[in-house]
Amino acid sequence: MNHASAAALALLGALAMAMPVANASSPQAAVQLAHAHGNHGQAPEGHAAHGQDGHAMAAAPSPEAIAAMPVSTALAVSDCWIRLVPAPAPSAGYFVAANKGAQAVTLTGAASPRYAAVMLHQTTHADGMSRMSHVHGAEIQAGQKLEFKPGGYHLMLEKPTQEIKVGDTVPMQFLLGSGDKAQADCEVKPANTLAK
Repeated sequence: MNHASAAALALLGALAMAMPVANASSPQAAVQLAHAHGNHGQAPEGHAAHGQDGHAMAAAPSPEAIAAMPVSTALAVSDCWIRLVPAPAPSAGYFVAANKGAQAVTLTGAASPRYAAVMLHQTTHADGMSRMSHVHGAEIQAGQKLEFKPGGYHLMLEKPTQEIKVGDTVPMQFLLGSGDKAQADCEVKPANTLAK
């Protein structure tokens, strides 16, 4: 790992440690994790523990398949922004997902033409340690919101397909287990940004 990568990962870790995490065990929590894995930041090789190509994950739908998905009438995404970290370290995306429908919805992934890999993640804190885990799905109950924010749930954005700069707007599609999608434009902010 080169010096710039190590510095960027150290910055991400420091920012994650400084951020409060939502209390997912509270009665107000409307999220259920379908599955989590990972040992980010605890193994000596850190993020590289997943191998040269990043996280092992199911193949994402093709851009054509995502374009053909109907837009959800239940899930609305707002306040989307990206904390840009110098490559090759991953950047992070944050947003608010509101379920305006009468049934629970499951957010299963996200995609953007500006990143080759977009994953759902959660940072948790226990015994003075932070741990980042890949999340395969997050259920949002009817009438509830889920906030993806620093120190909690977030998108992990890897392998930009073109240069991304502070001030850019990145289109993002949010994929649901029902086969629908929600869409939002995400504002790109500097690495030291803590909130939209």
